[in-house]
Amino acid sequence: MILTLINISFGIGEFFSTTFLILIILSFCVYLYRISKKYQKSKYAISCLSIILTLHLVVFPFLYTLMLKSNPASFEFKTAIRDSRKQVVFNEWLDDSKNIPYEIKYLENIKSSNYTILNKSLKELKQLTFTDSSIIHSDFNFSIPSRNNDLTATIYIFDKRGLLKKKLYKGGSQTGLDSMKFGSVINEDINYLKNELHYYKVKKAELDRNNFWTYATLLPYSISSIFTGNMSPLTPMANIFYTFHYIIIYCIGIGVFLHFLIINLELIIRNRKS
Repeated sequence: MILTLINISFGIGEFFSTTFLILIILSFCVYLYRISKKYQKSKYAISCLSIILTLHLVVFPFLYTLMLKSNPASFEFKTAIRDSRKQVVFNEWLDDSKNIPYEIKYLENIKSSNYTILNKSLKELKQLTFTDSSIIHSDFNFSIPSRNNDLTATIYIFDKRGLLKKKLYKGGSQTGLDSMKFGSVINEDINYLKNELHYYKVKKAELDRNNFWTYATLLPYSISSIFTGNMSPLTPMANIFYTFHYIIIYCIGIGVFLHFLIINLELIIRNRKS
């Protein structure tokens, strides 16, 4: 089970958003722990609070996220919560992926209808080039910010009436772009879009098996689950971690309470003696 969790991969966007959120929370926890040293009377309580927040907001929610990615049936959510979150993710998936098949088909049509100029270099296309169905033109500009005099080539594709239908971009050195073929640029774009389409198909398969939770979206429910019952552990491993989670939280909380109780009792006893 542990090896399975370790091998789970995150998408690039999810990885950065998760890392950013965790770093913010951990920074706050470290800040609390450091200032606890300045307040002797509240040192124990503040340091315990920083530990509770680290466990409750970072460690266990992250573990629950890994479990859900490994096995979406690890936890059960209230139907309204699960369906609402699933619909949000589905809408995002639909918005991001719906145009990709049409873009691939359009580029393939451009490739087939302009086969006579596929071997022309981008340098040659600086002059307006007319085919049976299109007007092609390329333009070169320095990249912003410029690095090593890199350029960005923009290939404009117009229809026969002169209406702009598509723009393709390619970065590189002057020499590399001058010699690059028009067909190579189109093939690279098609391959990129096909990879994107495959990625979204994988995401859809994950969505179909209810694998749509991220650390950021799970956090609000894991924080309040013990009070609201929004999420409940189902698998043995999930039950172990979930129970361990709240035993630790309650033990630390009770420890802080007893600490203050003892301090207050000592103060009361001292006052009576005096």
